[in-house]
Amino acid sequence: MLNYLPEIGERCYYMHKEVMVTRVWECFHLVKIKDLVDEHSLLVDKCTLTLKPNFTNSIPLTIWGGKEK
Repeated sequence: MLNYLPEIGERCYYMHKEVMVTRVWECFHLVKIKDLVDEHSLLVDKCTLTLKPNFTNSIPLTIWGGKEK
């Protein structure tokens, strides 16, 4: 989706979570998304959205002194 800007109301994936696009700022390549499970909203770069879920393992930031919520 690198050259693709999603449209409002479109469903896609942010990592492994299915989300819906609620707002698009084309000039900044920012997209406001809403998690369909727990109703949280986030602003993300359009490049982080995919058409299929991404289950790639990652390292938590708490290893480098990050704080848990």
